[in-house]
Amino acid sequence: MRRIYLPLILLAAAIIGSLSGGARTGDRRDTARIKDKAAYLFLEGVAALNDGAVDRAYLLLDRASELDPTDIDIAAFKGEILYATGIGDSAQYAESYEAIRRRYLNNPADADNGSRFANLAIKLSRYEDVENTYRLLTENFPGRPDFALNYAWVQAVKVVDGDTAGLDSAMAIYDRLEAGMGSDATLISHRIRALSLTRDTVAIAREINHLFSTAPADPEINLIVGSSYDALGMPDSAIRYYDRACELDSTFGQAYLMRAEFYMSEGDSARYDTEVFRALESTNLEFEPKFEILTNYVRALYGDTSRTASIRNLFDRMELIHPAEPDLHSLYGSFLAVNDSFAAAAEQFGYAVDLQPEDASNWQLLMQTSISAGDTIAAIDAGRRAIPLFPDNMLFTIYTAAYLSLIDRPAEAIEVLDSFDTSSFNNNDALSDLHQARGDNLYKLGLRDSAFAEYERSLALNPMNAGTQNNAAYFRAVDGIELDKALQLAEKAVQSAPHNPTYIDTYAWVLFKRKDYPAAKLQIDLALSMYSAEVDSIIGDSDSVLIGDSTDVETEIAEVVEEVFYDDLPSSEVYDHAGDIYFMNGEPEQAVVYWEKALALDPNNEKIKKKVTHKTYFFE
Repeated sequence: MRRIYLPLILLAAAIIGSLSGGARTGDRRDTARIKDKAAYLFLEGVAALNDGAVDRAYLLLDRASELDPTDIDIAAFKGEILYATGIGDSAQYAESYEAIRRRYLNNPADADNGSRFANLAIKLSRYEDVENTYRLLTENFPGRPDFALNYAWVQAVKVVDGDTAGLDSAMAIYDRLEAGMGSDATLISHRIRALSLTRDTVAIAREINHLFSTAPADPEINLIVGSSYDALGMPDSAIRYYDRACELDSTFGQAYLMRAEFYMSEGDSARYDTEVFRALESTNLEFEPKFEILTNYVRALYGDTSRTASIRNLFDRMELIHPAEPDLHSLYGSFLAVNDSFAAAAEQFGYAVDLQPEDASNWQLLMQTSISAGDTIAAIDAGRRAIPLFPDNMLFTIYTAAYLSLIDRPAEAIEVLDSFDTSSFNNNDALSDLHQARGDNLYKLGLRDSAFAEYERSLALNPMNAGTQNNAAYFRAVDGIELDKALQLAEKAVQSAPHNPTYIDTYAWVLFKRKDYPAAKLQIDLALSMYSAEVDSIIGDSDSVLIGDSTDVETEIAEVVEEVFYDDLPSSEVYDHAGDIYFMNGEPEQAVVYWEKALALDPNNEKIKKKVTHKTYFFE
């Protein structure tokens, strides 16, 4: 998510003097007009928030609060936006918290505001306010058991600090609710949770048995009982009730899942596998619970290379049972991509888009895994198919054009870029990227003036577009023109992305062209140090496809291959630059080393061949 930057608006001190004869009529009218304007801005801010324009919403509410600092609702709503976006400093957070607190206390009968304030207080560990709020909500809404249960829990947790009276108070609330509602499974579960704080196994077991007695033939009750015994460290009792839950309802996916995870927690990987395979091959179980079991299984074990073959086998068996499930193919594709089987991953994403063409994410993953597999033509074909399906999504246009440019088809790339309808498109950042892409391809076609004009349009739309800054600087350096402007652009790009070695290489090359050789050497050394590996490991493998790190999937396995243009290794161009820079710094031997590495990556480059042959930057 793009970070929201909000300018500070200085609050003017509104000094309204009261005259001895009381406020004048004109003053009252002015005050009314100001309040009306503040109310209007408040409504505009709410509308902006509903439209997703959070920064605009905050500015409108900030202005409304400035006009009418006495309006509790404006101040509280502004504070909620501040907390939601993570902007502001400690003083603003404290002020916002108090505003949200005042709004609720001004009307304790407002259940919605009370719940929102309680949730915020919980996040900030303001437990005194949590307790007070739930107490007021319970008193004002005696018919709402959810408020009473939350208040009981606040009382119960006091036992952790040795306050047994709090636990007694919680139990009294549970007793009162049970007297009015009867023996409810949810209520008993809350009582069990409260008792678990004391580790009083006798009392907890009594409540678990009470829970079971309410509906012994209910698989969900058996599952809760099993998980309660599991939490108590009583595995034999836990598995007995997990088994009962599965027997009572052979289609109850959650029961199979919890039983499988029980064996995993016990360290019994063989039984875990058996449970998973049994559940996935069951003819009674629907696809949805199976898919949840499979997802958890893959998420837990995808990093274990000893399990890779068995997981692939499991996917293959699932495909035979459920061949028309796009989510299954998408998950399989993600797993294969994480394990660097990009061609097979692209095949799975191909199945997914055929089954569910309206899912944009699978189209994107199909394009990216095709590129990673070295099949640029397949990626372009997928992009061309996706563009008409998602006419408002510029990503497919940009990527398709980029892939065409990658195989030196800039005229086709421009044709694709020009096919995107920008007439009703109001995302300036995306439009800036489109003009940058046009500029890159125009330069490839030798239309340099047109390319630089596109870069200017790009920066007019987004002055902070580091990619445009970098390319506009680099191509000026290549042409040896406007080197002062090239230096300014390169510096801005590096400031925007100080850890991007490509931008630092550009900066080094601009310095080189300005004949500042020592400074150029410092920058090229920095760029080279940022790459994760030396090129020697892949020299001689002309079919190697260099991609970025795509293994960071600990939070969500489907988030793979997010970027495909950031290489882990320096390009031939970077090594060529390094050789030239080192040569001009009086280190010809090291220059030759870099030129040789450049030639290994680009063996048909005649210019680099001559540098290696003659061991000099200067040759006929």
